[in-house]
Amino acid sequence: MSFIPGQDPRIKHAIDVIFATYGDVVSMEAKNKDLLKFGRNKLCNTTKSTLMTLPAGIDNETYVSTNIITTISSSSASDTVSVTVEGHTISGGVFTFVTQTLTLTGQTQFTLVTPLARVSRVVNASATDLVGNIYVYQNDTSTAGVPDTAVKVHIIVNAGLNNSEKAATTISNTDYWLVSSFYGDCLEKVNTFGIIALEVREVGGVFINKIDKACNDTASAEHEFLPLLIIPKNADVRLRVSSSSANDDYSGGMEGVLLKVI
Repeated sequence: MSFIPGQDPRIKHAIDVIFATYGDVVSMEAKNKDLLKFGRNKLCNTTKSTLMTLPAGIDNETYVSTNIITTISSSSASDTVSVTVEGHTISGGVFTFVTQTLTLTGQTQFTLVTPLARVSRVVNASATDLVGNIYVYQNDTSTAGVPDTAVKVHIIVNAGLNNSEKAATTISNTDYWLVSSFYGDCLEKVNTFGIIALEVREVGGVFINKIDKACNDTASAEHEFLPLLIIPKNADVRLRVSSSSANDDYSGGMEGVLLKVI
């Protein structure tokens, strides 16, 4: 679905609703940025599992309330290239978007320049492919670059990829996200089905399910939001799936445009 700046009635309607609901004046042109968040989880269970790469035995990221995500390392000593880490700091319940580019030190832990409360994306910033799993996590001991405490891991770049796959993100204190659509796919080759849920947590609240859609090994879950789904500032959003059986493979994503508070 395309947007026409200054002309699209869906955008204008969302801007009016944001002002009426939250009292914020926002602009798409002032931000001029799209956002696609997609992820994959090869170990989804019958209870809800976030569509992101996590350590075995962990279905969902453990969210933290302070800036204690401090460390990055690789499971391969060969990974000594630059990566860009996107995330948010938190102060007084307010999220601030932060981007930092740093050089990996293989299996040796490297301390983030800016400690984070959320990490939403890791991307290879070099001309050399990554080799091992890249982990971003809270302060922890590690063995050959792998964190020893699974629940302290907040994002993983799977070996063989050059970017993270995490269908979850956080919206900063200066932005709104207008989600135009989302999708979910079951990647199993045998009869399997799952329920995909898009969940939003506004500041000071709990995750609220916005919609459920079904998919199976032969049919995707797809939904276009009309009107657009408004994700407010200082909110967490994620895609989760409950599968018909354990350790199943699913992917999914959300897309839309960002608006800036002016």
